[in-house]
Amino acid sequence: MKLKQQLIGFVFILFIMLAIAFFVDRSEKQQRYEKKSEEANKMFPDITAETAGDKVAQIEILAKDETTVLRKSGTQWLVASMDDYPADQEGIKTLLEKVDQQKVLDLVSKNPAKQADFEVDASGVEAKFQDENQKLLAHFFVGKNTPDFFNTYIRQDGSQKVYIGKDLSQSNFDKGTRSWRNRKIFDFNKGDITHLLIELASEVVELKMGDDSKWQMLQPETSAVKQTTLDTILNNISSYETDDFVEADTENPFEGTEKITVTLNDGSTRILMAAEEKDGKHQVRSLDQDQVFSIYKYKYNQLFKPSADLKDDTPPPSEDENNNESENPGGDGTGSDE
Repeated sequence: MKLKQQLIGFVFILFIMLAIAFFVDRSEKQQRYEKKSEEANKMFPDITAETAGDKVAQIEILAKDETTVLRKSGTQWLVASMDDYPADQEGIKTLLEKVDQQKVLDLVSKNPAKQADFEVDASGVEAKFQDENQKLLAHFFVGKNTPDFFNTYIRQDGSQKVYIGKDLSQSNFDKGTRSWRNRKIFDFNKGDITHLLIELASEVVELKMGDDSKWQMLQPETSAVKQTTLDTILNNISSYETDDFVEADTENPFEGTEKITVTLNDGSTRILMAAEEKDGKHQVRSLDQDQVFSIYKYKYNQLFKPSADLKDDTPPPSEDENNNESENPGGDGTGSDE
């Protein structure tokens, strides 16, 4: 029995020692890798997150035989290949930051025959970064994801060396049907809204914020407003995004049947028109844009609320309740102990 206990104790101690050795070795390897990473050269020295906005003037992305061209105009990025439609500014900023982070560190292959396996050839995504004089700052191929799905394979044009691209994927470049267009329809401070006019097919609902910052319904009747429902409208319309873009169709032009008008505290307005539902979606268009958007029904319902949803039917406190509260502010009905 004693021998058995000693054996168990020995195995336990051995296990602890092996575990300690494993974690110490792992820690040392991690430290060596971090030091190596710090000393590694940048893969694209002409692109840095701090100055990329000044240096990079055009980005060309070739994926699935389609070319997307992004160009900078002033401080704004545009999708040049889509009639200079405003681009996703944050998406481009993120892309530049990720490219800036790449280092000549984790070499995977030098064999040209394996480029197709890693998709760092024409089967992957090709990217070119240029300055305002069309000087090439970076030209590379982004391949498939690594087995851990957190990274990808990357190869510079003209080189046979394939590296691991850290925190990078083809989706950072290839947006597919979503495209690089800015999906924002409206973007303003919800606290600036002072008036709402919702023109539905069945009724007109008018809401206004008073001098006391409380909202009131003016049409179709005078009423208090459900703040939670109102907040749903304000939160969504102030940062409203499309689900998809609708290409121009002269045979089936946009026909708005309903409208919501937002008035801000500076007197300016934002107007969104909506067409009838079709296949679970509504086409919408901002009055100051020609572009027609497509949103799912649930997003339409976030804005186009009937008066029944907005009217607050909660009865106000009765006179007796108000008197009781003033007479007994403590609310426990026990009065003073003295």
